[in-house]
Amino acid sequence: MEESQSFLPLLLVVFLAFLVPIILSRFKRLRLPIVVGEILAGIIIGRSGFGWVSYHDPALDLLSEFGFVFLMFLSGMEIDFSSLRFSRGGVSAEGTGKPKRQFSPVLLGFLSLGLTMVLSAGAGYSLYVLGYVSDIWMMALILSTTSLGVVVPVLKERGMSTGRYGQALLVAALIADFVTMLLITVDVAILSHGLTLDILLIGLLFVAFFLIYRFGNVFFNQIPGVRQVLDELSHATAQIKVRAAFTMMLIFVVLAEFLGVEIILGAFLAGAIIALLSRPEDDDLPHQLEAIGFGFFIPIFFIMVGVDFNLQALMESPEALILVPFLVLVAFAVKVFPALVFKLNFTWRETWGAGAILSARLSLIIAAAAIGLRLGVISEAVNAGIILVAILTVTLAPMIFLRIIPEAQMDAAPPIVIAGAGALGIQVAEQLIAHGEPVVLLDPNPTRVRRANERGFEAYQIVEEHASPEVEDALNRAKTVVCVFGDVERNYRICERTRAVYGIDHIVSRVPDPGAIPRFEKIGVTTMNAAVDQAVLLSLLARNPAAYNLLTRTDDDKDVCEVTVYNPRYLNKPLRDVQLPGDLLVLAVSRGGELVVPHGDTRLTAGDKITLLGRADCVEIAREMM
Repeated sequence: MEESQSFLPLLLVVFLAFLVPIILSRFKRLRLPIVVGEILAGIIIGRSGFGWVSYHDPALDLLSEFGFVFLMFLSGMEIDFSSLRFSRGGVSAEGTGKPKRQFSPVLLGFLSLGLTMVLSAGAGYSLYVLGYVSDIWMMALILSTTSLGVVVPVLKERGMSTGRYGQALLVAALIADFVTMLLITVDVAILSHGLTLDILLIGLLFVAFFLIYRFGNVFFNQIPGVRQVLDELSHATAQIKVRAAFTMMLIFVVLAEFLGVEIILGAFLAGAIIALLSRPEDDDLPHQLEAIGFGFFIPIFFIMVGVDFNLQALMESPEALILVPFLVLVAFAVKVFPALVFKLNFTWRETWGAGAILSARLSLIIAAAAIGLRLGVISEAVNAGIILVAILTVTLAPMIFLRIIPEAQMDAAPPIVIAGAGALGIQVAEQLIAHGEPVVLLDPNPTRVRRANERGFEAYQIVEEHASPEVEDALNRAKTVVCVFGDVERNYRICERTRAVYGIDHIVSRVPDPGAIPRFEKIGVTTMNAAVDQAVLLSLLARNPAAYNLLTRTDDDKDVCEVTVYNPRYLNKPLRDVQLPGDLLVLAVSRGGELVVPHGDTRLTAGDKITLLGRADCVEIAREMM
């Protein structure tokens, strides 16, 4: 009679996954990432602790492997291809007024990674000579990894993810993650099969990537019937988009297995495909997939990393104990010194901060070490040391970064930048200021800039491919850019540059030519065309004059404003229980690109955009609350 599989170990692991975030939330000063807590919990219940969970449990091993694959898949979905496509250099003026060459974030990312790999190869050679590893290049690639999953939340916490500096860090982390993952796959193929023509099979994975992207884009996004079916079947029971994402992930994972390629690359490329094929109406898909991954599968992977952690092998080897501080020093050194290339664009403080935050490692270094252990090129003691390096760097690197980079000035609200100080730009500025929004006007014409300043507006002159420190500061802090020039090409260049270099997500542009609208929408710009939108406004005025007046009047104390919900106090809370100040009324809730009609039972989730109506002072209080 077959022995039945017990669910008790799985219950223990899932219970810990539930408990760890609650415990860490009570010790906020530690700033310990949840995944580090999960690894530590796994060590306690694993073979280095009480031994409550076997590190060879078949069910947990399968779920852990799937969690690892899912993590790589979600990492691929984080790629912002527009930042790679449009990033470019320019010329910037600093405090001296002299122009300074600005290098592309992509170039800085590759330079930093190249120097990192050179230093890591030296460290790998030292470990090879000392007998700790049997493959120099695998160790070099392990040390070259970074953690995009750590860089993103830290920058968001500082409010820097949309600035020129933040975008440069994100691009550098993305390049480090992707290139090291690709080279690890190549090295594994060489170690497994030798330097044969089989290594070219990796190229077939990329051929499949481009073919599926090309035909998938036509099939899913250009055939109206298919898109209609997908939208109709995206309800609670079918969730067809989620099923399609899982199918795509497993297609690439199985293809990677068939080709003898490491599955992490297949999962990563599958995530990139989903990111490329997604449209604005699919904004809720990443949230759904993250809920599944981080809610169940990925915590199991990190807890099982702790369960498999072999503390005994580390403690029994004095040489391995010496190795840990050496690896930690090397882990920081191979990132901090190459990050000096950031001085080409930024200050010394920002340069050292870049080195600190890019030193954080987590999922990829642990995964790469597990692959090296499986192939026998690193020992269990070295693998345990690398896990400790991941725990220490992911804890220390963000803390050092937050100490180096001063907290953003919160006193000055982020401005709305208007490109164009002509008659239309001045009218838009007046409307925004009447609604209490800070505004900065930019224009290449010195006469228009002078007239705007004489009328009391904050306005600066911009010249093609260089900007004054004041303009740089305004664009780095801007939450929105509005382009009002009549020249379509000039507006497109401004939108493209502000989107890529400064990472501004909300860009609005006047597009006089309706045929050019798809170009702007392709790079994520909200467009306004008088010929198209005029009919919509007239019909609104005809059907709902009160609503039109509400949206356009600025001569009373009423305001309509959109506020994004981030405060945990209001998450998953029914609207009837949210105490809004004054006479505020919730008109609408935008969630994942879809409009939700609010009711008393409507529960708010992170990232919801709620449209509020009421007195302007109450709206501002609500913005700070949320």
